Amino acid sequence: MAVDIIDNGLQIAPAILDQCSIGLFVLDQDGFIAHWNRWMSMVTGVTAASAIGCRLEDILPVAPGPLLEKAIDAALTTGEMTLLPNAAGVIFESSIDADTTTPMLVVKPMPDRVHSVLVQVFDQREFGALSPTVETQGATHRDGDLQTRSILSSIADAVITTDIKGNINYMNVVAEKLTGWRISEAMELPLERVFHVMGEEGASLMAAISECLLTGRLPKSQYLELVLIHRQGIGVAVEESVAPIRDEKQQIHGVVVVFRDVSQARRLAAQVSWQASHDTLTGLFNRGSFDAKLDELLQDAQESGQVHSMLYLDLDQFKIVNDTCGHVAGDELLRQIASKLSAHVRAGDTLARLGGDEFGVLLNNCPESVAQRIANLMRQTIMDFHFGWEEKSFAIGTSIGVVTITAESESVERVLSAADTACYAAKDGGRNQVHLYRSNAGEAAQRQGEMRWVSRIHGALEEDRFLLYAQAIVPVVKKANKSGHYEVLIRMLDESGELVPPGAFIPAAERFGLMPRIDRWVVKQVFNLIRHEYEKLVLGGFRFAINLSGGSVNDEDTLLFISQNMAEYRIPAGMISFEITETAAIANLSSATHFIRTLKKAGCSFSLDDFGSGLSSFAYLKNLPVDYLKIDGAFVRDLVDDPIDYAMVQAINQIGQVMGLKTIAEFVETEAALERLCEIGVDYAQGYGIARPEPLCDSQGRLLLQQLSWLDTNGQSNTVQSDS
Repeated sequence: MAVDIIDNGLQIAPAILDQCSIGLFVLDQDGFIAHWNRWMSMVTGVTAASAIGCRLEDILPVAPGPLLEKAIDAALTTGEMTLLPNAAGVIFESSIDADTTTPMLVVKPMPDRVHSVLVQVFDQREFGALSPTVETQGATHRDGDLQTRSILSSIADAVITTDIKGNINYMNVVAEKLTGWRISEAMELPLERVFHVMGEEGASLMAAISECLLTGRLPKSQYLELVLIHRQGIGVAVEESVAPIRDEKQQIHGVVVVFRDVSQARRLAAQVSWQASHDTLTGLFNRGSFDAKLDELLQDAQESGQVHSMLYLDLDQFKIVNDTCGHVAGDELLRQIASKLSAHVRAGDTLARLGGDEFGVLLNNCPESVAQRIANLMRQTIMDFHFGWEEKSFAIGTSIGVVTITAESESVERVLSAADTACYAAKDGGRNQVHLYRSNAGEAAQRQGEMRWVSRIHGALEEDRFLLYAQAIVPVVKKANKSGHYEVLIRMLDESGELVPPGAFIPAAERFGLMPRIDRWVVKQVFNLIRHEYEKLVLGGFRFAINLSGGSVNDEDTLLFISQNMAEYRIPAGMISFEITETAAIANLSSATHFIRTLKKAGCSFSLDDFGSGLSSFAYLKNLPVDYLKIDGAFVRDLVDDPIDYAMVQAINQIGQVMGLKTIAEFVETEAALERLCEIGVDYAQGYGIARPEPLCDSQGRLLLQQLSWLDTNGQSNTVQSDS
């Protein structure tokens, strides 16, 4: 059994200690006994209960002596291991036969504990002595020497001892295995021939051992990690320590070299290090490594004036693959994209996965023009790549923001923010583009303006400065005199009480994640209105359509909020519908489907807003359990004069009819447009040609709307854009 019993956390298992056929005890940094095994109890007559918590000199009949004290001090202060082959002055009185013994001791620091010492005690009456002046004739050894080999073979470490000339006079079994030399072959050979360490470190070690033999002075560095060359030429990573062998008169008779194979530990350390700095899915660097490298490049730019560049890539249409084929397909796509991008990264550059479907590239010593060329190569590579999964094929694009890192770059945060801004500008410009950041560019000013809006939005929410408006949705076929169907719209009052249109603050709210909070405010206000005007609204047949942002559709808290308030306010089934945009729904199809199905069970209906504006409208419509299609107003506005727009509206309406959905045309501004919609068979119309938005309730929450008369429209064209 190996005697290197290591306390790997809180305590050494007493059962393991007690099974050892040698003595084992552990001292803490103050010299108090922390562990004491059964062998020690049998030899000294001191039980573990009596020993633990005491000092060694307090429980032994004879003081431990200066050699042991010195060895313990060395283990605690310098991490040095000491072998005491004939520890004169360290005397244990046996309780078994009232005899005494001079033990052999190995004193070493605990590898996995701070400031603790493990002492291994060998009874030389049983095993024989390890003489510092072992004399051998050929392969003949004394019985005691063979017994000593048996002792040291039980130690997990490899042990080699030499005489005063540095020639080997002992090796244990572990040392034979690691060096490839048998003891019969290695006896009397120079240590450096058997313990052959590669490179300059080996030469330095042998010089230190020679000095140790002459002066007793230990090498400056203990527990060096070296590469030991096996006899067959194989390199083995080892950790070694060296100590002189002294007799009772402190005369040096040789050295002991103790070493262990740390190849597995190095492999584990390398694996842990790799995992800490890399993304396990793609094998690329992770966000932490990327940020650290970016900080290095920024410091270099500020100190030396070198110009570096950063690319920020965000995949287009990645979520479609994830939602339609599952996360296994999405993971495989990311791995393949990482491989494609790696082909365009130069030596010395850094490619990282920053999270989700976002990648970052740091281009070392790379001017703006070269960075743009590399970015366009990456964009083209991804655009030409078609991802196949289970007989489906997907075209993937990427939007890339490019920012240069110069001496004028202020901080890592500013560089990342600039790259993020440039990437968003690429997306806003139509996706699958490369956009170079300019500090004075329009998108920078826009982003700063949006950030100012964030504080204004927070202030409006806290001070209750939002208002609700409503715009009527009417049947195209004039079978009813009045309409009680309204889309709820939001307005904001600024600090001076002026009305702020949604186009001014909604983009900032969406960009900085404030829309779920605004959407919940709208839902709460509408539900409060229904409670206060219950009889008028319910009996009057009013229905309200509330817009929800993509952030709300993907937010479990918003879903729970609406569900709980539907039940609390006892909202009648069919009275509330929610409008979500096609792009928001497709961006996370699984979340949108879950959101819709959950609220439909609570009695809500759903409209898919701006239908036709996306790239794959018809392909994904069948996966969304909606009730209404709101035809994108871009097609409706000019359908009287543009045959393509007319055909688009006709196609969308036909698909809706086949799927059993009602269609709503937005941006209806003229009587002629209304007539064309009637020809096509569209169900509902909304726009300034029908009715303008009007306040839904007053400051006290009282209803202001009256059911809209069909005759409110005057049939005149209106050039003001609808809110719908």
